[in-house]
Parts: sequence; C-alpha cells; structure tokens
Amino acid sequence: MDDNRPRAGASASTVPVQQPKPQALPSRSGPSSILVSPRQKGNPILNNVRATAWEYSDIPADYVVGATTCALFLSLKYHRLHPEYIYNRIRDLKGQYSLRILLTMVDIENHEESLKELSKTSLVNNVTVMLCWSAQEAGRYLELFKTFENAAPTSIRAQQAGTYSEKMVEFITVPRSINKTDAVGLVSNFGSIRTAINAGPEEIGLIAGWGDKKVQRWCNAVREPFRVKKAMRRGISDSNPATMSRDIPMAEGETQTPVGADSEDIARQRVDEAVPLAIELERSAPFAAVESDADRQPDHRPAEHLPAEHLNQDAEEAMREAEMGRATIAHHAQSTAPRPAKRKQAEEDMSEGVMAALSRLRKHYLQAVHVKAARAVSRKFRDNATPALFRSIVACARYKALGAFQNVSLHSIYPSYVKEIVFDGSVYDARLAEQDNVYYFAQKQFSELDFGSHWARRTRWKRYQALYQEQEDMKGTGVLLQSLARGLENMPNVSSIVYSPRQHYIPTERDVVRDVIPRGGLPSAPGVGTYRSTNRYTSPDHPFRQLIGAISLSRFTGVREFTVERRKEGEPSNEFSLGIFEFPEKNDLQAGKFMFQHLVKLELNLTISDCPRSFSGPNPGGVEQLANLAKLLVAAQDLRHLALHISGWAFSHGFMYGHVVHDDQPVFRYLGLGATWPKLRSMSLEGITADEQDFTNLIQRHKDTLRSLVVRKSNLCTGVWAEVVDEVVFNASMVVAFTLDLVNEADENARRRVHEERESWRYEGHLVVAEDGDRNFVNPNPEKKSVYVLRR
Repeated sequence: MDDNRPRAGASASTVPVQQPKPQALPSRSGPSSILVSPRQKGNPILNNVRATAWEYSDIPADYVVGATTCALFLSLKYHRLHPEYIYNRIRDLKGQYSLRILLTMVDIENHEESLKELSKTSLVNNVTVMLCWSAQEAGRYLELFKTFENAAPTSIRAQQAGTYSEKMVEFITVPRSINKTDAVGLVSNFGSIRTAINAGPEEIGLIAGWGDKKVQRWCNAVREPFRVKKAMRRGISDSNPATMSRDIPMAEGETQTPVGADSEDIARQRVDEAVPLAIELERSAPFAAVESDADRQPDHRPAEHLPAEHLNQDAEEAMREAEMGRATIAHHAQSTAPRPAKRKQAEEDMSEGVMAALSRLRKHYLQAVHVKAARAVSRKFRDNATPALFRSIVACARYKALGAFQNVSLHSIYPSYVKEIVFDGSVYDARLAEQDNVYYFAQKQFSELDFGSHWARRTRWKRYQALYQEQEDMKGTGVLLQSLARGLENMPNVSSIVYSPRQHYIPTERDVVRDVIPRGGLPSAPGVGTYRSTNRYTSPDHPFRQLIGAISLSRFTGVREFTVERRKEGEPSNEFSLGIFEFPEKNDLQAGKFMFQHLVKLELNLTISDCPRSFSGPNPGGVEQLANLAKLLVAAQDLRHLALHISGWAFSHGFMYGHVVHDDQPVFRYLGLGATWPKLRSMSLEGITADEQDFTNLIQRHKDTLRSLVVRKSNLCTGVWAEVVDEVVFNASMVVAFTLDLVNEADENARRRVHEERESWRYEGHLVVAEDGDRNFVNPNPEKKSVYVLRR
C-alpha cells in the first residue's frame, strides 16, 4: 500500500507533497548566440546585429550561425588587394560545416570580374555566396540565418494540394477569374473533369456564376493546342523548306541538315521508323487504360456538333490542317507500296490529329520536339552503353574542357566506368600571350593560320591571350586543384594516370581554340622565320602538379599506373622534364610520395634539356631536382614494372649530363636506381650513364624477382658490358629476357671519332634461353659488334 495516500480522517495539512522527478532536457543542437571570431573586431556589421545575441569565440570561420552553418566575411575592396586571402580561409574550414556562406560586401564599382571569380570558386568549394551592399544588410542576413536555424522547411515552403479534391480545384482554377466555387459547381454539374472539358460553351454557361467572359476563358484554356500559334497558322501548302528551316526551332546542339531530295528521303525514313514507336507509346500511355464510370463520355456531346462560327480561329486552322493531312496521306498511300496490315490497322485507330502530324513529318522533316524525344531515347541507350566508351577521360587547365570532365564525374553512371585519366600537358605560352608581334611571328609557321586582315589576326591573338589568362587563373585560384580532387572522389575505379605532352581537342571547346596557334612548344618550320618557344618543357608550376596535389588532397589510393608519353618530333608539345620535380614546399614532396608509393607500374619518359647550363660546373638546381626524383622512386616500394627513359642521348657522359652532374659521377646513382624494389619484375632503362658495378649490383639485388631487363642507349663510365652480361647469364637465372641495344663503353677517344666510327662501337645483343635451360647471349645484327665478341 502506498504510504503517501491520505488516511481517513486526516486533515489536508498532514498529506505529504509528492515532488516531481527531474527530467533531462534535450541538448541544443548549437549555441544560443552567434559565435564571432576575434578577427572580426571592429567590423561595423556587428553594430547591426541586434535581434540575436552574439559573443566572441575561437572558431575557424568568421561567424557561426548554427550547428552546421558558418559564414566568412569578405570585402571586395580587400579581395582586390589580397586575392589569396579567401582561398586560404576556405581551405582552413576543412569541410567542418555543411552550409558555408561567403558574406560578400560589394563596396567597389567594377565588381563583375571579382564576382565572376568568386562564383567559380564557390561552385568548386561548395560555398554559398551572399551579396550585401551595406553593413545593415549584412547584419540582417546573420540574424535571419540564426533565427531560422531550427525552422522546419515547411515554414518557407509553398502549400501544396494533398487530397484529390484539392488537386482538382487547383487544376480548374488555373484560368484567370475562375475561383474555387466555380470549380465545385463545374464538377458537380458534369461529374468528371473530362466531361467538363468536352462540354460546349452553352452547357457551361448554364452553371450558376459562370458568365460569358468566364466561359470563354475556360473554353480557350482547354481547347488551345500545345504548340506555337505561328507554326500552327502556317499551312502546309504555303510553307517551303527554306521557311521551315528558318521558323521551326532546332533542338539544343542539333546541326541543321540542308533540305533537298536526299534530306527529304532521310526525313521520310526517320518518320516511317518513328510511327511504330508513336503507336506503342499511345498504347502504353496511362490514358489508354479502361475508362472508369466517372470518366465515361456520354453518347452525344454538343461540342462535337458545334457550327463552324462557334469555333475560334485557331480551331478552324487546326481542322483545316487535319483535312489537308488526310489528303496528303491518301496521296502518299497511292504512290507507295501497301503497308503491312497490322501497322495499317494501328494507324487507322489513331486520331486524325496524330495522322495529320505524321503526314507533315513525312513531307518535310522531324520537328525539334521530336528530335528531343529521339535524343531522350538515345540517352537511355547511352546510359547502358559499353564501359569501353568511357574508360579514358581527359583533364586539363581549360574551363570548357574541365567542364566536360566534371560532367562525366557528376553523372550517375559514367564515373564507375572511368579507369584512366589522360592529362593534357600542352599549355599556352606566356610570351605569345603578352606580345602580339611575337605571336604574329610565330604564326607564320602555320600557313593555315596566317590569313586575314590585321584586325582578324589581332582578334585571334586576343582569343589566345584570354585562353592563357584562363589557364593561369585556374592554377592560381585553386579551381583546377579542387575540381580534380572532387572528380577523383566521384570516380573510384581510376587506376591509371597518363601525362600526354601533345594537345587534345575536346569537342566542347572546338569553337574557342579554332584559328589560334596550337598549345605547347612550337616546332621549327623550314623556310620561314622561327620562334624559339619558352614552354617546350614542363615548368615547376605546370598544371600537372595540380593533379598530383589533387590525388594527395582527396587521399585517393587507387592509382596503380603512371605513364609519361614520349614527345613526337615535329608536333607542338610540352615535354615532361626535370623541372617539374622542383618542390619549393615540403607539401609538394609529400604529395608526390603519396602518389608514387601506391604505384605498381611506372613508365617515365623524361628530358633534362630544360636544366640551365652553367659554365662554372653542374647546376645546383638540377642536382636538387634529381634528388627529388630519386626520393619519389625510392618511395615506390610496390613497383613491379619500372621504365626510366631519358631523351637526348649523346655519345659521352659529359656532353649529356655535364650541366647537371660532375663528369666523374654517373647519373645512375643520382636517379635513385640504387634502391631495392622487393616486387620488381621488369625494368627498362634508356639514356643512363653508370659504372659496371652499378648494373651488377642492381641485378644482384633483384635476381630473385626480376624477369626482364632492357638497357638502351646507355654508357658505361668504367668497366665493360661483358661483366654485366655474365652476371645475368650465370647468376640471375630468373631473368628470361635481357637486351642490350646501342650501348657504349668508356673510351677517351670517343669524342674525336667521326660519326660513322662511333656508330660501329655501339654494342647490342639479347639473351636466348634454350629448351634444356642453356643460356646464351647472342648478337642479332652481325654487322655491329657484340659485347661478347669484343670483350671475350
């Protein structure tokens, strides 16, 4: 029994009081006041935040107006002086807030370019730009965001009809001056919307509250055809192919075909193929189902027997066009072979309006709306296309081409097909963009571009200048870096990165890059004045560095192959050079290591010609760049296939590498080839100078895993190739493919020999393994000296 229950005869004063149990209140989702960063002290917009409390707090953003909402303040006047400020601030947020607002104070007159730049940045970094023209307006924005922090979406969402009756009333009241009372009276008199639509004006005029003007507006709304009046009023007889091609709009991106005898046959064939599809759509449409009792039409409707004077002008012309369509179909049926019975019966079941439309299509060509429908069907087929169509995707530092890259990465199906990213390494030249006379001089190398008046050539140069500026803006503002990082996040199956030194044409930018000098270093043209390009090689700020940074930024670990394509002679290109391994910041080296440590296959075609030559000895910058490359190769411990090819081979070590390393030190040890790769199975080296001991040690370290070794156009500074061959033949039994191609040995008289004599001192040969396991090194070309023939 409960002891607290009042006993009989006890007074009210003796009843104990039951205290309520304390309950935990739900925690708030965020602070009750606006959090303000101390860096905003003195900002006049704080004086205008009066409806909501605010307090200073140590936060990465300028203002926190909710648990997941923050705001950064930016003055355009300050942005012009310090354009890098806002990008650093956005980067410091590190994705902590789902809604990130950039509260921008427009305090300059020429603000178009600045806002355009901020808009691009906001799209890439998922930032919402809010513009304000006064401190009062900015303060009000902060108050509103804080006030509506926990508001439901329904507070600002329009009320939508939920029940069938509400939707019906909303549909009927669309014409002007028809209210809800009229809608109820219309349906109550006719029983269904279909019967009300088919009713004549005299029947609708009998409803209480429906006057002549209201009846006319209702009838016009339900009887007007769904097409442009100008196209409907133009009869078939007075239209010709020229006017049709001018008046009828084409679908988006559609190329118009000239109308002639061949085009009419093609159009007629397209229409004939579209007829079964139209019939099938009509059969499968929702309104082709069995009619309900409410929607069943009466046997007699006054609207079907109205005199001609009650029809409006549009209806008369529509009926006339239908009659002319029937005559055209009859004439066409007489002049062609009889159609199959099934299709003929299906066409007879179609309405007269559909038949008239098909007749018009057969006589001329598909209209834009039908082309759009055909394209929609094509897109559905494209969504289920073979993955090979989207295996490779091009990335570059150009807005339109990068937009195509983003479209693929944001598609619902394509990203899963992408396996390879080809980076277009060709870039626009700064000197050509800055000096028009240099541009005109270089343009003479291309006869197909050197045409037109002075103003035409200047227009093309201006376009080249704008393209160069876009390229630099993408690198400087971080648009390229962020876009590539987001693309990698959406394409999880990318496993290969390819650097292409030549330019790739993207269809979307065909109109932009036409008639301008190609990107990349220009080749020399015989017979004309030549321009020596300053961008033949990859500079330390080349856009490809942004792709390496994007891989590190997105922590993408799926890249297994990295290939650098060779440069083709006589083709404008930006050759992959040693300068790209100049890492001014520590983060650059870490980003490169992150990419290389996951590689399984590496093919690096490299040039060192871009390293400046010094008369006092090796260039310190070149030595540092070689050291950075060596660190990346050492970090690639998962490598199974390594190909390192250095172009520009010369007959002597000093002539080829003297401007980078000392003459008495082979470049082998500077490249990091002294490292050990536990999983290495194949190796290809070209343009390498080394000692005999360097190669023998390399073979000894990898003799348990290495299967293939190819050495081309390489020199031994000390020792002989015969010892390297002995190491492979007798001690590395796992190597089954070994080739020496045009290799040399140290010779103090090599510089003084003529070219023909030097050619005869190049050695070559390959390993042959017999069925019984016997291993021999043979020379496939008897005219040239073999290593064994010369040294053993």
